[in-house]
Amino acid sequence: MRRILFTLLLCSGCLAGSGALQRDDRILREMTRQERWAKEALDARPAKDQLESIRSSDFGSVGAARKELQRLIQACDRATWIRDTTLELLRDDNDPQLAQGFDRAGRLRGEALQAADELASALAEAKGGLTQADLKPAFEVLRKAQASEERLAKRPATALLKLAPAPLPVPPPFHDAAARVSRDAPGSTGDLDPLSAEERAKVRAKAADLDREKEEQKHAAPPPAAAAGNAAEQDTEAQAPSTTLKISGDAAALLAKKAPASITLREDGLFALGYDDADYLVDPDGKLVRKEEKPAARPSSPPPPPRSPAKK
Repeated sequence: MRRILFTLLLCSGCLAGSGALQRDDRILREMTRQERWAKEALDARPAKDQLESIRSSDFGSVGAARKELQRLIQACDRATWIRDTTLELLRDDNDPQLAQGFDRAGRLRGEALQAADELASALAEAKGGLTQADLKPAFEVLRKAQASEERLAKRPATALLKLAPAPLPVPPPFHDAAARVSRDAPGSTGDLDPLSAEERAKVRAKAADLDREKEEQKHAAPPPAAAAGNAAEQDTEAQAPSTTLKISGDAAALLAKKAPASITLREDGLFALGYDDADYLVDPDGKLVRKEEKPAARPSSPPPPPRSPAKK
């Protein structure tokens, strides 16, 4: 795309003179359209909850995220093209509006790179969400952006307008995602053709850091048995007393001898098996806790003898 537009730009200059290079509305309209498309891709970047869904390997979220990653990578490339084209136009036309568009494109590229880096890392954590082939365009865009900034640094200092550089984010984008993918497929970093030897070394170092962090987390976490014991203890403490009596153990033995007159659930969670002589208190599992004797019944006094009828 960039080569085609530069060809149109040069042809316009050949046909109408160098002044047409700066006043060609077709180029300005194309720059506006590329900026709009880049902003649309940035506005559609996944939110935090969507990123979590991607990390959890949700099928629909991962599929949509792969397409959005491509759009964000294209947005970075569009912003670089805008800066390169504007730099060509500013050679003969120090228009402040062109300089403002140049700065906007730099900020837009920085935000798009950060969004694409965050999305690539989330995809790398998902099962089958990202491959090294998916990262090739991303690293190619990084190479173009770096080359663009180097051309800006070589621009003559005699220019009337001072153009602000737009350095790439630190740490470098996509290195975390490449490290996560290469950790799952050892040796795959060799497939990243756009990377220099130094960048490949950084990716390997990042992969080693991730492995070390994973080991540290394992050592910091409690042993599985202890964690299960703590969870069981917490569950036991949180359980409410059972309201059902199991006919087993001591309770079953008492019932086998004689059926109680009553079975009552007390406020303390024990069951009272009521007999004539005592109440036998058992827990919900049927284990005898204690026996509570009943007070002896007081004998009733005999009725008074009948009175003899009075004599007349």
